[in-house]
Amino acid sequence: MQNEGDIRMHTLATSKGSDPLFYSDMQFIDFGADNCFRIEDSHFYKKSLQHMGYKTVEFVTYKSPNESGEGSLYFVEAKTSLRPCINTERAANEIADIAQKFIDALQIVCGAWHGDRQHKVSLPINFQAFKISGSKIVFVLVVKHSENKNFLWVADAIERELKREMRLWKFTVKVLSEELAIKEKLVIPSDT
Repeated sequence: MQNEGDIRMHTLATSKGSDPLFYSDMQFIDFGADNCFRIEDSHFYKKSLQHMGYKTVEFVTYKSPNESGEGSLYFVEAKTSLRPCINTERAANEIADIAQKFIDALQIVCGAWHGDRQHKVSLPINFQAFKISGSKIVFVLVVKHSENKNFLWVADAIERELKREMRLWKFTVKVLSEELAIKEKLVIPSDT
């Protein structure tokens, strides 16, 4: 039984039959309002956080438990392209920006769980299952185009940037090409 302090259900633009999730020239699976929080589209983010310098991922979605009974909370960021230059200041800044988006999004979700009554932030109803079970947190970067399909260096760089936070939160970082994101059931194959 949910009480008033628990996560409240709300209507998002991700419910079936509504606006599809299009980011960086990719169409993501419609996870439904019970599972998906489009932070950037939320009134709370636009009114209270964006102007304060908070950055965030495209959306956060709850993925139902797998065979082992473990659900996951996916923080998804999308990029049209990613330069393969590892040792440049520009690449370092891009990695730092991506890492900050992940951490800011995690703080926004945790703040909503904590019960931000002032802003009346609501999370999708199935996020409650995650909160209770303590399932996995997964930061996912999906890249549409890249000269180099080996993104291991990107995942390593993000993990180095978030080393301190990883000790506390025990999250996983995944960097996927569009093709791998399709296989992971995050992205819908394009008709082209």
